Amino acid sequence: MHRKRKNNAFFPLILLGLVLVITVGLAFLAQKIRQDKIANPGEYSTQDQIPRVTVAEADQAAQNGAAVIVDTRSASLFDLQHINGAINIPLDEVEARINELDPDTWYLTYCT
Repeated sequence: MHRKRKNNAFFPLILLGLVLVITVGLAFLAQKIRQDKIANPGEYSTQDQIPRVTVAEADQAAQNGAAVIVDTRSASLFDLQHINGAINIPLDEVEARINELDPDTWYLTYCT
């Protein structure tokens, strides 16, 4: 009987370890799926489906030439200050100027 009690004492630790391993594994999997979706965005029918990127991810993509930064503020605000290398297409002009954009290029927009 003493032996059975000893085995049961380790069960919570084993269970906790298993939960931690599964949690870490799922976190890595979620990050991989997110990175894959950013790298190959595909087509979206609504803006809510478009994956968001962090500032660091946007900076890295622009620095590597993988993306073009588009400032959607007014031309006057763009002239005052903007991200180096960004292009300016004010939001109210996007629809009229969409043909200026290469459909094979990844564009990252910002407005603040």
